[in-house]
Amino acid sequence: MVDALLDVKPPEVDSERAAMDAVADLQVQETEGSFSTKKAAPQMIHSGEPLITIEEASARLGPQVIAALAAKFNGDLTEVRNPDEDDMLF
Repeated sequence: MVDALLDVKPPEVDSERAAMDAVADLQVQETEGSFSTKKAAPQMIHSGEPLITIEEASARLGPQVIAALAAKFNGDLTEVRNPDEDDMLF
């Protein structure tokens, strides 16, 4: 079994493919350490003022959505704002 493994010949090198791989390797070496795959939390930038008025939001949602919200959720719409870091968005 070992003799059979020793007789295996490596595949021929495709010079065109080797050149493409060399270019990619060079690009990786040049950019090493200059970027990260870690994603930072998005920055929430807003003025603190409501995005739109409650009347505008109600008009955009329509009566069916307002009725469904009233039936299924306990609470009142007090303001329309940008999400912040404490919001749990799914």
